[in-house]
Amino acid sequence: MGTKRPPRIKIRFTADEEEGREAWVPRSQLPVPWDQADRWLAEERRWEELRAATPPRDAPERHAADIVFESCPWDELASVGYSRHDEGVLYVEDVNAFAEALGEGNDFFTGHALTVVRDDGSADAPWPVTLACARKGATLHTERVMADVEREEQRAQREAIYGSYTPGRGKRAGHHFSPEVCAQVDREFKPARDLVRQWCGAQAVEAYAELRVLRAEVVRLGRIVDQTVGMLRQAGREKDAAKIEAQFEIPVEAFHRMAPPS
Repeated sequence: MGTKRPPRIKIRFTADEEEGREAWVPRSQLPVPWDQADRWLAEERRWEELRAATPPRDAPERHAADIVFESCPWDELASVGYSRHDEGVLYVEDVNAFAEALGEGNDFFTGHALTVVRDDGSADAPWPVTLACARKGATLHTERVMADVEREEQRAQREAIYGSYTPGRGKRAGHHFSPEVCAQVDREFKPARDLVRQWCGAQAVEAYAELRVLRAEVVRLGRIVDQTVGMLRQAGREKDAAKIEAQFEIPVEAFHRMAPPS
């Protein structure tokens, strides 16, 4: 161990071609003691295999999986790695709980040879398992997923017309992205949204679209009832107004708080 700052350690190379060469190296270059080197290297090789199963960052399935995981109520159950070290790797907090949330057995995770389950029930799984969870989540939480997809598309459409602005931090000025740049970014992400729709299934997507139309119609009719009730009261016809309110199951006041349907 060295005595100067920053801390350094003197090492000796053991390979014959190094002929006993020594060097001072930062402590960060020595992650484990020498007697643990084989186990550490084996773990590194396992992570290399985990990462190797993940497609490139710009692949539509990568973006699609991100959309689903951000939409589904899985914050306490699982997450996906995003760094260069673990991108695409699935971290499961509790295998039993997550399997139950997916309506699957534990072998949904453990069936892959690269999945490692720890004694506390947590696990690391490769990209194929991450992808399977995303596809499953799209079918289980279609309404939430499709709502996020449509909000993202509406935002992209606005930015393709007006551009977008990112505020700066501290003394750094913000930055405005032109509509052309925003449109190009959206073209790169659109295949992912189309893939999410495919995962949700044509029937589910159609049902969600119909649900949005029905909700918009309920809001529209509710506001008409609200206006009618108000006009009746202004005309002194309180009994007729109360009768209409009693027949309408949703409180008329609720429509004052509802935003116009998008």
